[in-house]
Amino acid sequence: PHGLRVDPAFLAHVAATVRRAVAERDGDVLCFLPGVGEISRVAGMLGGLPADVLQIHGQAPRAVQDEVLAPSSRRRVVLATSVAESSLTVPGVRAVVDGGLAREPRTDHARGLGSLTTVRASRAT
Repeated sequence: PHGLRVDPAFLAHVAATVRRAVAERDGDVLCFLPGVGEISRVAGMLGGLPADVLQIHGQAPRAVQDEVLAPSSRRRVVLATSVAESSLTVPGVRAVVDGGLAREPRTDHARGLGSLTTVRASRAT
């Protein structure tokens, strides 16, 4: 996973794991992914799921953020970036799927530019 790209097969595995969690557990499912692109791709793979799929990240509209944090009578799958992991409490969640990846700032000293790099999340995180 090291770099800017996340393997599409890995994202398909995460989507399959979310589907299994929805099928085998009651309540909502919370899934952590490293970025907006991965959230969007996994959301696209979850079509036809008997639950609302909500995407929460720094660019999400306030209405979606409010919807994620409010209790719901409908079943939900919440796809979130790992940045929200330490500060997100979603009512109704009974299963968590953690992709185990995070985006961290790195500096390319040869170019003198900073960027976000996808890395394995540490156990401490």
